[in-house]
Amino acid sequence: MLFILAGLTIFIAVLSIVAASTGHAAQTLDLEDVLEKAVKNAHEVQMSDIDIRISRSVKKEARSVYYPSLGARWNSGYVKDLTDGTAQVTSVGDMILVENTMFQNALSVGLAYDLYDFGARGKRVFIADRDVDLRKTTYRQSVRNIKLKVLGIYSDLLLAWKELAAKRELLGIYRELSATRERLFAAGKTARIETVNDALKVVKTLDEIDEIMLRAKELLHELSVCTGESYAIEQLEVRDLSEEKEEPETFRADLSPEWKIYELAIEKKKAEIDALERERYPRFALNSNYTWYGQDLNRFNASVEDVRSRNFFVGFSVTMSLFDGFKSIARIEKARLEMERLKVEKEKKVTEFQSRQAKLSDAARLYGFEMKNRQEMLAKTEEKLSMVGRLREQEIAGYRDLLIEKIELVNRRLELSKVHIAKISAVRELKLLTEEMH
Repeated sequence: MLFILAGLTIFIAVLSIVAASTGHAAQTLDLEDVLEKAVKNAHEVQMSDIDIRISRSVKKEARSVYYPSLGARWNSGYVKDLTDGTAQVTSVGDMILVENTMFQNALSVGLAYDLYDFGARGKRVFIADRDVDLRKTTYRQSVRNIKLKVLGIYSDLLLAWKELAAKRELLGIYRELSATRERLFAAGKTARIETVNDALKVVKTLDEIDEIMLRAKELLHELSVCTGESYAIEQLEVRDLSEEKEEPETFRADLSPEWKIYELAIEKKKAEIDALERERYPRFALNSNYTWYGQDLNRFNASVEDVRSRNFFVGFSVTMSLFDGFKSIARIEKARLEMERLKVEKEKKVTEFQSRQAKLSDAARLYGFEMKNRQEMLAKTEEKLSMVGRLREQEIAGYRDLLIEKIELVNRRLELSKVHIAKISAVRELKLLTEEMH
């Protein structure tokens, strides 16, 4: 007997463990938590962060022009004289023809430094510096955009969640209404067509629940892509959006990331034009070179051992392009046109943002008025339901009338939830768009 009891105990324990392991832990979605995870997981944000570091490296490279360049060069070679020593040392351009067959080695250390170029270097460094600021602004823009995207998905998901809860509640009421109609039909107090209509409402509600479930799953998949986490709709709770009590500040286009990006791009392009114009002027440079030289007529090792100081050179050079086939003129013209295009694009973007801000502001204000109307309608529906309930107790009204009023109450609550979600979402989006640049 004890053996049987022990076996049953072990069996029940195993079933409990299996059930616990196969079950899904309940998940609660909160907008702030989802936004934080989405920003950390967003590939656009990660790439923007890498772009900032790349631009800083480019800035370091650009600043290198202010330092002198130092280089060394080693040459080893064997020269075979084909004239049997009858020719003399000859120089043709950069080529030197020696008079003997020999092994040669030379070590040269050179220093070069640009002294003055009318500010062309400074403009190139300025461009690199502004590019760092542009990448930082793009990073802020990426963070804001991912927040706007997640806010839209979360609002749609919360709306679907409210609809799903309302439809499930309506399904229970429609089933009670259909059962009541069946009893009335059995008693000969109603027509068959009305019974069928109530039954169809149950089926229609089931289809609506399936459609909402499908839409909610699609939204959860989109949210999963943003946050990098998986969600099970069966074990999920979506929290309401927190009430936005403070009114958003007045929209200022000059504080938006888009404005800042275009301003920086225009500054870069203007500096590029200045650099191109100044690169047409003479460039003054300092050059120096120190050379060690060794040679031997018969052995390579001896030529290496013979290496010693040979000469030292210091020079000053002026370089200027006299004619480049109108290439520099064309490049300057192209840069000017690109700057004009940036200015037009900036105005276009500002107009779009002002229009978007105005629509959101109007929508938030209209949703506020609509909420008051919905609240009044909900209050009157609750009052009517209470009256029908009292009439039901006094057997003046039927049970079917009570169910119809319950259906009306559920629909009113759902309409109020929809307007409430839309209002908070519009205000939150407006705040994200009007955040100042720091």
